[in-house]
Amino acid sequence: MASPQIEKIVNLYRTLARNPSLSSAKILQATEKEISILGGWSQRNLERRVNQKFCQNYTLDSKLQLLSESFPIDVTTELLSVSTEDEQRRAVLRQATVDNTTKQFIEIWDKQKLVKNYDLATLDVHGDVYTDSEFSSFEWSPDQTKILYIAEKKLPKSKPFYKQKALNSKDKDNKDESEESVGNEYFYKPHWGEQLVGKHRPVVAVLDTTTDTISALSNIPDELSPGQVLWRNDDQGIIGVAWKHEPRHLGLLVCSNRLSWIFLWKDGEFKKLSTDGCAVRCPRLSPDGKSLIWLERDAGGPHHNAHKLMHLEIDSEKQKANVLVDIVPTSIAIQNSEKFYGLYGRLPRRCWSNDSQYIFLSSPQANNIRSYIVDIKAKSVTEIENDRSSLHILDVRNDVIAFLQTSLLEPTALVVGKFEPAIINSGSIPRNKITTSTTIPDSENVMYECCDYDYDNGDEIKHFNFIYFGPKGGDKKSVPLIISPHGGPHSNYANQFAMDHYLFVLSGFAMVQVNYRGSTGMGSKNVEYLLGKAGDADVKDCITATLEALRKYPWLNPDQIGLTGGSHGGFLVAHLSGQYPDLYKVVVARNPVIDIAAMFTISDIPDCRTALSKEEKIKFHYDECCTETNYPFDESKQVAEDGQVEMLVKMFTCSPIIHVGKVKAPTLLCLGTNDLRVPCSQGKMWYQRLKANNVKTKMLVYEDNHNLTTGPVEIDNVINACLWLQEHISPDKPAGVNSQE
Repeated sequence: MASPQIEKIVNLYRTLARNPSLSSAKILQATEKEISILGGWSQRNLERRVNQKFCQNYTLDSKLQLLSESFPIDVTTELLSVSTEDEQRRAVLRQATVDNTTKQFIEIWDKQKLVKNYDLATLDVHGDVYTDSEFSSFEWSPDQTKILYIAEKKLPKSKPFYKQKALNSKDKDNKDESEESVGNEYFYKPHWGEQLVGKHRPVVAVLDTTTDTISALSNIPDELSPGQVLWRNDDQGIIGVAWKHEPRHLGLLVCSNRLSWIFLWKDGEFKKLSTDGCAVRCPRLSPDGKSLIWLERDAGGPHHNAHKLMHLEIDSEKQKANVLVDIVPTSIAIQNSEKFYGLYGRLPRRCWSNDSQYIFLSSPQANNIRSYIVDIKAKSVTEIENDRSSLHILDVRNDVIAFLQTSLLEPTALVVGKFEPAIINSGSIPRNKITTSTTIPDSENVMYECCDYDYDNGDEIKHFNFIYFGPKGGDKKSVPLIISPHGGPHSNYANQFAMDHYLFVLSGFAMVQVNYRGSTGMGSKNVEYLLGKAGDADVKDCITATLEALRKYPWLNPDQIGLTGGSHGGFLVAHLSGQYPDLYKVVVARNPVIDIAAMFTISDIPDCRTALSKEEKIKFHYDECCTETNYPFDESKQVAEDGQVEMLVKMFTCSPIIHVGKVKAPTLLCLGTNDLRVPCSQGKMWYQRLKANNVKTKMLVYEDNHNLTTGPVEIDNVINACLWLQEHISPDKPAGVNSQE
């Protein structure tokens, strides 16, 4: 590829990377006269090859108009931070390198200075503090003296069976040696899987800033891993989530199906508040301390699906939770006559109205992210009015709401609104956009359109959707098309800014993002429809989306169609290139699933790729490897030899590997050696088979995990993908008649 073309794509990437992404917002103050908000941002620093974090303070008047904004402050070394309720003290978990050793510190600041600094490695009460999205917490107690968080449990150090002692050992303090165990250096410690490596045994820790002591909660059952903890309003109790990790830690990231409970810890006693057999997340306590809510679904099954919103009057004698918002099988009409497909997201850390009567939350819906108000008395749901963009709630305080607003054409922006109970029926919350993004060159020539499709057949679920993102027009058959199915498989494409797809569009392509049946945001039955149909129904929807896009947008070139996808999206692009070798001319696959049977025993989520039909569940007892082929996963049960063979055969026959001999399209593979979800051996298998069949193939191997999004890895695989696509399909290639058209 000529160097001017590479330079052009790199410059486009640099232009897009100038737009920071809003990652958080904290309402610091919300009075009748003034509102103060701290926004947290992340921006790619290409020269330093890192994602740089910074924060910025915004001051608004009572009409939500911006009065002032501070200069951005770099907070890259801050892992977590939280302020007291009165905003007089701030705690920061910071990572720093001291004497060539990376360490964690908890700093306590007042408004003038650093007050205290705790070197957690020196104090040696626990291991690293958790900062991930699944377990982590960092909360001041109501009396503003203690900090609650999750950390790795301290285990006894181990020494070898034999080690020569120092000559002056008799003069040495033997305290450390007495705490060491012998012969356990290589003891296997299971962890929570992809991007949670090192998370083995979490403990709930409390730092008392008055006595300068750290303690860990006792009496939490050994088979449970606690996380997502918060204080009760009386300082005496702690609420959280406890996941069962015995007999096996299964991958937790993006897997909302793990057996877990909401718990209350008080006076040394551990008590479960939610029912058995469920998977729970996001406990949230109301401002008055009387109501507790959380998200709940059945444990097991698809790795992600619709949730119930549960409500518990925490001091009630009955101690029985009720359902505020139930699981939605398809769709229902809600308060303001909008369609509602159920709850799939997380709850904001603060999500209650000031009077503890309303809950504010967001969820993917079809091909967008929408925000809602839940009335706990009426058990009603009202959609917050919005335009075509996605609207996501970040924080709520004193009825002021901080939103993230974005679309395929618009990088993330901070929007602030004010709730009044009078609008509960309409959802019309007045709000104001506080930040603006840098204008992207040529964006005026780009459009997106959300498209729905319904099959005219006997399928139980007939509906799916896709999003067209590309040029507004052009000469007939002049624009190459890229089909992009999402990963998961139980996730979805929403109308959000995606830098890699914008890069492809600015480079001359049109994109079609496919939300095949099995995607979230369209009801629980849509998710469950894919079980046992992976490699069939999802492939059919991708083909239908391709042909519908060609029919609807005449400027698309039917002879210049490419594929790109990662994980289950990689599974699908491999399938499509094998099943329709004359339709698709080029493929980019990131960490693709190639052979489910081979992946079953080594993935961190064997339960999420093999799911069964109801009839098959009666016959077999087996789990993502099990869920998508529709076999329930249970390692404690024995499977008859013929049953296991049948299961493995079904895994194999619904995998792309059976079609590898028909592939013609040049294929680029991007693999992460640290990927625990889809081990890179899967992509290497595809590469070797394509090479053996004389298919043009290139493989890029990165020391990274499943997402391939660390600084230097992201820029390399995204630009290489763009160059690969341009090499094999481009606007310069002539249009022709396609045999599959």
